[in-house]
Amino acid sequence: MRHFNILTDSDLKTFFKYSPAEFNRDTERETLGLALGAALYTPGSRVDFAQKILSGNYSTGTFAGLTTLIICLEDAVADSELGQAEANVIEELKKLGSAKTEQLAAGPVLFLRVRTPEQLDMLIDQAGDALNVLTGIVFPKCLPTTLPLFFEALDRASERAGRKLYALPLLETKEVLYSELREQTLAELHQIMQSEADRILTVRVGATDFSSLYGLRRPAERTIYDVHIIRDCLTAILNRFGRAEDGFTVSGPVYEHFSGGERLWLSSKPEATLWEEVQLDILNGFKGKTCIHPSQISIVNAGYIVSLEAYDDAKVILNESAKRNGVLQSPKRNKMNEVKPHLSWARKIAAQAEVYGVLNENYQPIDVLNHIRAKQLSNQY
Repeated sequence: MRHFNILTDSDLKTFFKYSPAEFNRDTERETLGLALGAALYTPGSRVDFAQKILSGNYSTGTFAGLTTLIICLEDAVADSELGQAEANVIEELKKLGSAKTEQLAAGPVLFLRVRTPEQLDMLIDQAGDALNVLTGIVFPKCLPTTLPLFFEALDRASERAGRKLYALPLLETKEVLYSELREQTLAELHQIMQSEADRILTVRVGATDFSSLYGLRRPAERTIYDVHIIRDCLTAILNRFGRAEDGFTVSGPVYEHFSGGERLWLSSKPEATLWEEVQLDILNGFKGKTCIHPSQISIVNAGYIVSLEAYDDAKVILNESAKRNGVLQSPKRNKMNEVKPHLSWARKIAAQAEVYGVLNENYQPIDVLNHIRAKQLSNQY
């Protein structure tokens, strides 16, 4: 897989100085966590997700560019339909487990969001070694009391799968949101996750669950950063888990509005607001984003394409870091580059550039987005 797979070799030469690199579920952890990008949720009750993966439907058309698919047995499934959804997930995983390796490799990296450690144990018993089609498990509503239990169940799932399955802990409870509980809860969660860091692919956040605790829902024209009580919580999570020294990748919250049919990206209020929110995600240190509609995929992923100017600055800093410290002249001669304070940033930009590519000079991500939309529309006719 690689990002922007709808683009031809000619397209890549036009827009990119350095094209996005290929990756797969066996790529090393730090790169894979960054590469997840726009992670699309689909309900576990969807009866045809195995066939859609194997037939390539999740890699073309509306879904072009999708690299990460999360099958959800939690909030996306009504309580009254849970038993049916569980049976469906088991059946679909078995279909994937009996498929050819190359068919699976051509599809998105697959994750499963469960409700409880006990539910995961049930799926281990029922799905068996079909769990090896998964790359990881999303742990919902993580608390210091439940997180160790999830990791214990993950051990059992990995053993049954015959491969190391990653953890994707999800922070979305009142203990994380309420200010009087937040500091201690995050400190305890951080301590647990530090001891399990090599098994954690991304730390995820649940803005919808946070908002529900105050009866809030933002309109289409507002980013999550306009909801100050949620913004403050996200800031606290990044303050704890976004530190360069720890190496965690923290993924951005869902934007729950979408629209389709416009000829240009960002021509509707939901698309424009999502694009603005992605820029704020990046500015604050999030990598990737939870998505609930395929129209969001390219908007999110395009935000992480690295500009040539940023890449050149990063390379200068990295190249000089082994020789000397101090101030360096930026290639554009328009900013100050300092080796010591900018070194962590430079390393992150270099990693991001490898996964998402580096634009040619005078191109912007919106140019790539418009070209992708034009190709998608032309394929419909």
